[in-house]
Amino acid sequence: MNMFKIIFGVLILMVFGVIEANAIDQSICSPGGTVELYPNGSLKSCVPKESFVLSDIRCNSQNPITFYDNGQLESCILAAQVTISGQKCKEFQPISFYLDGKFKSCVRKE
Repeated sequence: MNMFKIIFGVLILMVFGVIEANAIDQSICSPGGTVELYPNGSLKSCVPKESFVLSDIRCNSQNPITFYDNGQLESCILAAQVTISGQKCKEFQPISFYLDGKFKSCVRKE
């Protein structure tokens, strides 16, 4: 019975992991634009049809946005200035993140 509970618990974690990875889908993309998907079906890149906001990061709607295969934001062009990890990032410039979602880089606002 304990083995069943362990296997069932692992399966539940796997299911929720898949749901989270596919949380952002191609419905955010401009119609008729190029959409790239990973083999697991999650969104890799596209140009969003409107500004895309994720955790206070507002990505410009006229530039490509990229995601990691786990659904985390990889990079985009900022639509508005943002302060992240104590650094002011300039609007209309690129911002990028690591696979785990932690801030990687941006163009500093002076």
